[in-house]
Amino acid sequence: MNEPAPAQLVFLGGCPRSGLTLLRRLLDAHPDIHCGSDSGIAPGVCMQWRDFADRLGGLHARDFGLSAEAVRTQMAELLAGLLTPEGARIVCEKTSVNVVAFTELARLLPEAKFVHVVRDGRDVAASLLERDWRDGHGRRFPHVSDPDRALLYWAEFVRRGLEAETAIVADRILRVRYEDLVRRPRRALKRLTGFIGAPMREEMLAAPPREMELVGAERDSLPLLRQPITTKRTGRGPAALTARAGGLAPVAAALRALGYASDVDGIQHRAAPPGC
Repeated sequence: MNEPAPAQLVFLGGCPRSGLTLLRRLLDAHPDIHCGSDSGIAPGVCMQWRDFADRLGGLHARDFGLSAEAVRTQMAELLAGLLTPEGARIVCEKTSVNVVAFTELARLLPEAKFVHVVRDGRDVAASLLERDWRDGHGRRFPHVSDPDRALLYWAEFVRRGLEAETAIVADRILRVRYEDLVRRPRRALKRLTGFIGAPMREEMLAAPPREMELVGAERDSLPLLRQPITTKRTGRGPAALTARAGGLAPVAAALRALGYASDVDGIQHRAAPPGC
């Protein structure tokens, strides 16, 4: 009996509050696509593989007869097995911090594909500043309590995503804009599903969506996920955030790189706050 073809793995990543959970809602409605909650597994396994390669490569070869390629293959099979439900044809893993490991994941899994999800950083910052996310001591994180930190937090995720777009061959990575998903969802989904190897299905746009199990920070999006797709959450960043964004060089550069910078150019840049 022929073995079933391995599932196509697609890693989604981007700054939190950029639309990843909305994208999960749309993709998981497709009968051929499994897109579950954030797992955080992929960056951890990838870092472990890199650590093995850096620290133990000689030991693997000398004492266990394992070449670097054999170690890569075994780690790739481990990760794929952890992420793939039985019978799944296409698996989309949507942990936001995947984006910081895109380049390494592309080396670990040569057949995998990547989706860099982006959104106007001012809207992301506005959404972050509405969160009540706290550390282990009960203190709100800086990126949900300080506007500059929120903008710089977004800019760092974008920087890592753009680096991956440059490092990974073009037919393996796709940039998806939140604004396209909400303004032209059918067109955006046809482009995305074509990229990952599945036909667009109308049920992806059905509203209200079927119930999804949400975990962690995903639960913040539940009220919105129960509503039809809307453009109401675009252009929400107040004028004060535009002024701040234009004054922070990394943020202005990220807005410019993504095509969001028409109203921030020419604002004098300020230094980033300490610790950013």
